[in-house]
Amino acid sequence: MKRIGIAVTDPGDWTAIALNDALVKASARPVVFRLHDVTTSIKEHNRLYAGNTDLGSLDAVIVRDVGGAGGVGVSGSDVGSDVGIGGGSGSAGAGSDTGSSDGVGDAGSSDGVGDVGSGGSEDMPYRLDVLCNLERSGLKVVNPPEAIRTAANKHICSYLFREHGLPTPDTILTTNLDAALDAIRDWGRAVVKPIFGFKGMDIHCVVDDEHSVKLLSSVIDTRGVLYLQRFIPNPGRDIRVFVVDGGVPAAIYRLAPPGSWINNLSRGGSHKRCEVTGEIAGMAVEAAGAVGTVYAGVDLIEGEDGLQILEVNGTPSGRGIYEACGVNVAQDIVKCVLDMV
Repeated sequence: MKRIGIAVTDPGDWTAIALNDALVKASARPVVFRLHDVTTSIKEHNRLYAGNTDLGSLDAVIVRDVGGAGGVGVSGSDVGSDVGIGGGSGSAGAGSDTGSSDGVGDAGSSDGVGDVGSGGSEDMPYRLDVLCNLERSGLKVVNPPEAIRTAANKHICSYLFREHGLPTPDTILTTNLDAALDAIRDWGRAVVKPIFGFKGMDIHCVVDDEHSVKLLSSVIDTRGVLYLQRFIPNPGRDIRVFVVDGGVPAAIYRLAPPGSWINNLSRGGSHKRCEVTGEIAGMAVEAAGAVGTVYAGVDLIEGEDGLQILEVNGTPSGRGIYEACGVNVAQDIVKCVLDMV
């Protein structure tokens, strides 16, 4: 019987439970552990363990989310973002659920449960190091830690999308206020958000006015750099596409609540089933591949010039997909991982 670890922030969140149940149904033995609880012993032999579980004895690890506190986080959430080392962000048009697990950021789990006992500034890098060391030891880790790290970084994702010839909103990163204002004047309207953000937090729509100058100056002072994207006029929704091993089991529309333009489910957004067209599936699969994920939540926006890619969530929740479509993506993820081992 294969022993498959499930790395979680909150063992009780919907997606963690769904992965556990899918493994049992597939006649595998799930081993749930929190990365926060992992101890690394570097003595005569390297050893990583959580409680009484020697992680090196597992056959594979599925990363539900990484969790974290502050700064570099990969938190996930069943209703919210992907990765808080960033993670999901609001869309450049209608916001995004980002998102974690929809997370590598700091936030908690999808059921609104925070990362109990999350530590300080070195806790998050340690968690990613644990995943890297497990992978280095020969263990199959899904998603790979480097893909989780990449997906959490909106700067790198935007760069990779363009490098792979994929449509994505025009973007500028700068520490220069004048350069940012020039871009806003050129675009007419822009979205400013954290490079490492989650759950649609700290996202603002800006225009060329005095209020925006003050806001951008504050962001430069607090975060050191501006990440700006052209605002994409849209129908008041975005699309979360779930990708697993090059396939698309389902997709949903995420609709902003009344009076808002941010679609994150964690910010009061709602969801409904989205028909998966060949264009939607192809674009999402290419975006997930560009980031290096095995499974992902890919966020698309419907602009006047067609679909554009907003971001890739490397630790996405499956809850919204299940509620809107009746599709349990945890089963797809488990099948994929068991086929690998």
